Amino acid sequence: MSSTVLGVLALVVLVVAALAVGHVTARELSTGGYRIAEDEATHATLPSWWVAPLLAALVLLLALTVGETAAYAALPAYLLFAWLTVCLVWIDIDVHRLPIGLTRPALPAFALLLVPPTVATGEWERLLVAGMCSLGLTVAYVAFGLLPGGGFGGGDIQLAPAIGLLLGWLSVGHVVVGTMAAFVVGGLTALVLLLTKRAGRTSAMAFGPSMCAGAIVAVAWGQSLIDGYLGR
Repeated sequence: MSSTVLGVLALVVLVVAALAVGHVTARELSTGGYRIAEDEATHATLPSWWVAPLLAALVLLLALTVGETAAYAALPAYLLFAWLTVCLVWIDIDVHRLPIGLTRPALPAFALLLVPPTVATGEWERLLVAGMCSLGLTVAYVAFGLLPGGGFGGGDIQLAPAIGLLLGWLSVGHVVVGTMAAFVVGGLTALVLLLTKRAGRTSAMAFGPSMCAGAIVAVAWGQSLIDGYLGR
């Protein structure tokens, strides 16, 4: 059996598995079990039909692109981030909060999953750079949060080190692209909400989904954007 056929079969298996995991995840999220008293959420939870297709799409996208910029052994870390993205997007849109039960374990989980690909490539400086990027992005978000009207919550700050680690393992350029993309997505989202009058200038707007979207953009197209900017 050719490598091409095996590759296609592997993608099919990943997509089917993502649909199954997405279905279970949607069922759990729709219970609203993540809500706490401080959320004061009395509205119904979000519709769940989009969870499984979105997770499958992200898994397919990352499976097709991660191997271009890193060892395929790194794929589990980025697939886990795809699942985390779906969960955080749902929860942040619903209650404008990123639960520490998801954000805090993300950093050690990603760090552990990035060890095998680092061993496989023999490029140990990747982990060093990733750690520095994790720290740097965290400091940046803390600084953003301290600015008047910064609008960043504790959940955003706690998510930053995990994103910094994942993108930093690819390159510093990926962290820059991911951060810029997050603010672009966040700005466009705010503009749409304002124009459609679904939010006002003083309304709280979830930034966690924009952070996740920016990271996905960086992983999938970051290298192309970096090469284009540098004229490679």
